[in-house]
Amino acid sequence: MDERTVRAVLDALPDVFYAFDDDGSLVQWNDRLTALTGYDDSEIEGMTPEDFIPEEDQETIFAAIDAVLADNQTETRQSALLTKDGKKIPFEFNARRVTDGDGTVRGFVGTGRNLSKRRERERELRRQRDELETFNRINELVREVIHALVSAAVREEVEQTVCDQLVDSDLYRFAWVGDYDVVENAIVPRATAGDDEGYHEVVSEQVNDEWERPAETVYRTGESVVVRDISEEPALTAELRNEGTERGIHSGITVPLSHGPTTYGVLVVYANRTDAFSEREADGFKALGKLVGFAINATESKKLLTAGSIVELEFDVADEDAVLVSLSRQTGGVLVLEGTVPLSGGKFLYYLRTEGVTPEQVTDVAETLSAVDESRVVSSHSDAGLLVLTVSDSLVNLVVEIGAKVRTARAEHGQKHLVVEVSPDADIRTLLDSVRSSHPDVELSAKREVDRPVETRSDFRQSFASDLTSRQRAAFRAAYLAGYYDWPRKSTAEDIADTMGIAPATLHQHLRKAEGKLASTFFTDNRE
Repeated sequence: MDERTVRAVLDALPDVFYAFDDDGSLVQWNDRLTALTGYDDSEIEGMTPEDFIPEEDQETIFAAIDAVLADNQTETRQSALLTKDGKKIPFEFNARRVTDGDGTVRGFVGTGRNLSKRRERERELRRQRDELETFNRINELVREVIHALVSAAVREEVEQTVCDQLVDSDLYRFAWVGDYDVVENAIVPRATAGDDEGYHEVVSEQVNDEWERPAETVYRTGESVVVRDISEEPALTAELRNEGTERGIHSGITVPLSHGPTTYGVLVVYANRTDAFSEREADGFKALGKLVGFAINATESKKLLTAGSIVELEFDVADEDAVLVSLSRQTGGVLVLEGTVPLSGGKFLYYLRTEGVTPEQVTDVAETLSAVDESRVVSSHSDAGLLVLTVSDSLVNLVVEIGAKVRTARAEHGQKHLVVEVSPDADIRTLLDSVRSSHPDVELSAKREVDRPVETRSDFRQSFASDLTSRQRAAFRAAYLAGYYDWPRKSTAEDIADTMGIAPATLHQHLRKAEGKLASTFFTDNRE
């Protein structure tokens, strides 16, 4: 094989080729070596291994060269390849000695493989592994938060619990929950955990007419904000970037605490590392924000159920988008909301009593409204009756989702009067903001605190029992004790009637009346 052919073969290699003589001078190489190092052929001829290897790797490489020259074995080592401009490229070198016919060592030859792509893949795999491990820890943290929130009795406990759990995980440096304060006209902390050396206070002091801190932005927009590297975040002022870095805070996230249409505040978390909140982690925190919002809503609803007194809010509604307003305006009748039943997917059943208009006329109009999915007449007589609507979006839905209780809703002549109940310490401003965000033509006309005596279980039983006749009470009790209400039933109506010595039809009549009175006692609020 002639020299030109050998040269062509060497230049076709994907790896670097080199040959050094016994004096350690480079005597042959391929184009890959000159292309990577930046030397031309005249510069590279005669260079030694020392010229290509950075000082920190020379001991390893020279030991390998000595081993190659001393023994007829191939040696492989990893080192950086030093380029003409001082750049260090990760490489894996291998070499084997060259001898002549009488066994005299003439030098060594070898190849070098660029490890840059392999190292990048390894880094990416490590990054993915670390991210997956962190994500799994976050999932575990979310589960722990869920268990902790289940036992939280009040909003303050919910907020402090989530902060404590986040910081105790060692994943995060500091966490705080804030809500809008009317007096301060700003988001103020309600619960904190960890130590940020006062960084959140420094951030709050920076707020002015030209700059809005992330917590304010999130509360206003309902969208999360992630800062992956505080030192390079353009949305922060230079002072805040420096202050954060000096305190060892390198990334952060702010998410809204919301349930349905209501935002109860924001959760802000700081971490010691950059890129602590990847896209998947950020999604996990968004879900956590909704979970905390749900927990806060649940505690507010619980307070409403157990409060010895409640606050009644009266609203006047003229918004055409409100279902009852639109129906009363288009039919000319009076519509009274008898009650609602929640369904899956955020929908509600509305049971409406009509006055001055037939339910059939109302259903005809209701079917033209986008918020009404279905309508059905329950009963009808003259110009009154009862109908049921399946509603996907309305003012009443909104109020219920906020955690308030609808006491009465009555619409006539295109105007609706709505009375809702909230706990005494409920955030009325948040409720109003949530209502007006989708129904701007809603006016709060009255607010008053009303005492509500607490009814014990014994009081409820006595009240219900007093409404039953002795025969109804006897039949109801016999059916319960005989397993008539078990599933599957342990006794049929005929079995119970035979035991009591009455006709099955009579038993069914007693049970139907008792069950109706129980339902009326349970579902009707008789407070005036």
